[in-house]
Amino acid sequence: MQNKKLLMVLGPTEIEEDVLRAGAEPQVYMRTPDYSKRLESIFKNLQYIFQTKNPVIFFASSGTGAMEAAVTNVLSKGDTALYINGGSFGERWGKICTLHGVNAIELKVDFGKSINPSAVEEELNKRPEIKAVFATLDETSSGALTDIESIGRIVKNYPSTIFVVDCVSGLIVEPLQTDEWNIDIAVSSSQKAMAIPPGLGFMSISGKALEFAKMADLRTFYFDIFDHIANQKRNQTPFTPAVSLLSQLEKRLEKIKSEGLENYRHRYTNLTSKIRNGLKEFGFEVFAEHPANCVTGVLTEKYDASEIVRIMREKHNIEIAPSGGELKTKFFRVGNFGNITENDIERFLNAMKETLKELEQ
Repeated sequence: MQNKKLLMVLGPTEIEEDVLRAGAEPQVYMRTPDYSKRLESIFKNLQYIFQTKNPVIFFASSGTGAMEAAVTNVLSKGDTALYINGGSFGERWGKICTLHGVNAIELKVDFGKSINPSAVEEELNKRPEIKAVFATLDETSSGALTDIESIGRIVKNYPSTIFVVDCVSGLIVEPLQTDEWNIDIAVSSSQKAMAIPPGLGFMSISGKALEFAKMADLRTFYFDIFDHIANQKRNQTPFTPAVSLLSQLEKRLEKIKSEGLENYRHRYTNLTSKIRNGLKEFGFEVFAEHPANCVTGVLTEKYDASEIVRIMREKHNIEIAPSGGELKTKFFRVGNFGNITENDIERFLNAMKETLKELEQ
């Protein structure tokens, strides 16, 4: 239906009809053997999604909640951590660390660029006190992809350092081999490629990271990893879970596993290519040096980016993602996470064509 609002932002996303219906199912009591069986399946399927044999837990929180849990579970006040800042989400690692009294060392990357992994190695050699390296798989503020595999290979050589990755927007749509790539903690959330409503944060954690957690003094009551893992062993959660969201998660995980991660990624890569090829015909180029899948950032000098966002919303009922600050009039982003079809992309490109015509008048 043409008048339906179309979300081509970076989350929340368009949701499949059967997944939407799962969220409308009657509430159930979670402390039963039947519900524990459902949770057992969810926990196992999350391990598949993260490509890990380690525990994957979830919180009733956004992805930022899972990020904070990653910091507080493994570090102590006064510890030193290195974080890669290529945009607002990389910067968030530094803010969380600083808030909790962690000495946060910034490794700054130009907007739209991707870190050279050797820069991480240089810092680790220079500062042996670094206990954690924080990175972002997809920097959605710019659309840039990070070479997590190479960084993981480097950090593996430093037994006193763990590797923590924000894959909030990259999980599923980007290759991510948590165990193979030596990722000690990976965090994600529900409203990106998982394509269910916001409200669930996920975290996988390695045995090495759990050893760090035993010594950490920042652990909080709600996010305490040991409480969550202890309850997971009985296929339960320590606190009331987001029951409706878990019904939707259960459905999505089953569908993703049935399709297979490689097939799923291939499908989204093809859709992303259609968007980028269409934008190229309008004279736009993908901004990021190494562009992430499903996040297309565009820098424009010819048009007012804020006006593009406004006209697409008000006249075509399509939401694309704006930028703030000095980039407000120069930069916009297009997301195709979730239930975006080829017809949706055609609608988006037609609307963009009309929007640019209006701006040229």
